[in-house]
Amino acid sequence: MIKIIVDGSADMPVGWAEKFQFDILPMPIQIGGATYYQGEDITPTMFYEILSKQSEQSHPQTAAASPSRIAAFIERVTELGDTVLSINVSGKMSSTVTMVEHAAQQLRDKVRVITFDSGAGSAVLALMAREARLKEAAGASLEEILDVLKRIRDQVLVVLTLDNLEFAKRSGRVSALKAAVTSLLKIKPIISLQQGSLEMSGVVRTRNKALEQLVSRVKTRFGSQPIRVAVVHSQDPETAEQLKVMLEKSITAVETVFTELSISVAANLGPGTVGIVAIPEKV
Repeated sequence: MIKIIVDGSADMPVGWAEKFQFDILPMPIQIGGATYYQGEDITPTMFYEILSKQSEQSHPQTAAASPSRIAAFIERVTELGDTVLSINVSGKMSSTVTMVEHAAQQLRDKVRVITFDSGAGSAVLALMAREARLKEAAGASLEEILDVLKRIRDQVLVVLTLDNLEFAKRSGRVSALKAAVTSLLKIKPIISLQQGSLEMSGVVRTRNKALEQLVSRVKTRFGSQPIRVAVVHSQDPETAEQLKVMLEKSITAVETVFTELSISVAANLGPGTVGIVAIPEKV
């Protein structure tokens, strides 16, 4: 069996890691001079509690784990001679995939590590990892699995709305000017995945309009085509549930999963973020 690893930027539905046998590479989160590793010494609840006590100057920062730490993790979850498929956050948003490649070189005489740049993040990694496991169970080769992942990467849609742009400004995801303008005008930003990066792609006046815009973009992209959907949120399950209901009334969803944003994603986008990840049923 192929060992499947996803990095901690994955927004993972409850129970998937155990059911589909994924291992999740912890990602470092730096807050106020301290470094935490999600899944090891910090939970989402702890993250938001720590965040509420920090000054604006001590905003959270994300980073890629070092090659040596990644290599140690891979050795811990594998056996000699294993083949590992590592599905990682977009190389345009993080150096994680590069760090995994360096770790793979360190381990080349022990295990075979195949890295895959998802071109995205969030629930995309979870959906890709599950598809890889299901394809393997159906008898697909590693090459066939990688072809499927490439098709998902080419067809996925990711759209989000942020409560505000303050976190995205601090993390460098958007400019200070854009953040200031949206705050001044009290408008809600729309963020979308564009060629491996999250980009500000629109603004609306209210939160409800933002949710309508997310649903509209999914509808425009896929029409009545059957799709699989993940609704994601950061500390706002009520709005995410509202979005889920709106979405299921407008599209042909063969599956809808619900998940909280991982700490590393929430650190860059902030509390109150909600969004949609969608892929065709058949890729």
